[in-house]
Amino acid sequence: MSDDEFDSVYSEQVRSASFRHWTPVAVARRAAQLLTGVGGATRILDVGAGPGKFCIVGALTTAARFAGIEQRPSLVEAAAVAVERFGTDRASVVHANMMDFDCTPFDGFYFFNPFRELVELCDAYPIDRTIDTSVALFKTYIACAIANLLRASVGTSVVTFHGFGGRMPPQYRRVLSEQTHGGELALWVRAPHSKRQSNGEFEARPVA
Repeated sequence: MSDDEFDSVYSEQVRSASFRHWTPVAVARRAAQLLTGVGGATRILDVGAGPGKFCIVGALTTAARFAGIEQRPSLVEAAAVAVERFGTDRASVVHANMMDFDCTPFDGFYFFNPFRELVELCDAYPIDRTIDTSVALFKTYIACAIANLLRASVGTSVVTFHGFGGRMPPQYRRVLSEQTHGGELALWVRAPHSKRQSNGEFEARPVA
């Protein structure tokens, strides 16, 4: 399915943001494949899910369950409509953000640089102007994302597309990296760790 075909389920306003802000279908399919087929994830969280495009593609092309968190109510409503249209019960998007959401049930995460818009104040193609933006807020969200990744279990898989805005914790090993659609698509896996090093950090070991 092409992006135009997929995006036809959305309103014109939502479609207009797709080329910049929503994951392309081909990238979503590949990311879901990496998380499930390589990383072994079965419960995947999309942080900043928008209208649910990644979650829906993932649910339609793998056997895993996909949940998204999105802070714009209008996009949560758009996602609900799209989920119903595509007829998948393994995809959902809820109105929330990472600051007050329980991420512990998930063994896979997807980040399409979700916090970028908080600092790109002059973006010529914003989603809208309905959320607060600041460098301080950007740093807060990055710190929250890192804290959640550090709380995740060994073996947790993460896929980033165009990064996530911060440095991946050293406990995560980059397993794979591809260039696609103008950015890096990378798979990371939380590795077992050894004794604490002299710098106070853990040394990551390869995952079997």
